[in-house]
Formats: sequence, C-alpha cells, structure tokens
Amino acid sequence: MRRRERSKIFFDILGSITKLEEEGDAKITRVQNDVNLPSDRLRIHLREMDSLGLVEYGETLASTKKGRAFFLEYKKVAEILREFGL
Repeated sequence: MRRRERSKIFFDILGSITKLEEEGDAKITRVQNDVNLPSDRLRIHLREMDSLGLVEYGETLASTKKGRAFFLEYKKVAEILREFGL
C-alpha cells in the first residue's frame, strides 16, 4: 500500500472540514474517520496546518481562506496529474 504524502493528507483533511462545515460543525472525530488517520497523527497535522494558517484548530475545526485556496489549487494539480496518468 502506498503512503500518502503530507500535502495529500492536508488536502484530505481540508476536504473533510469543508464538507462538514457545510453540514454544521467540523468535529475532530468526524474528520478523523473521513481521512482515516489515528487521532494522535491527525492532531499533529492539525497543529501544523493551524501554524501555516490553513485551518483554525480548536474544539471545532474551520478552514481558512488560505486553506480553501490550497484545497482548490491542489485539486487542480491532482486533476492534471490524473490526465497524464500519474
């Protein structure tokens, strides 16, 4: 099984948070289940993403403007790579 790169994990976390924000609050447990990461590793990534300004990390999670921009740009790059079979 292939390991996910850090940027892909960030993308997955932001995708989950964005989806959950549309439904209400983004709770850590729901994001953890969506992205299939153990709690300790998810919290490490969330702290890093918070320090980079991609998310707001507290009792609930929130994407930032910068985080949403990263998500959209990563999605574009992933689509281009898929077109080339990568």
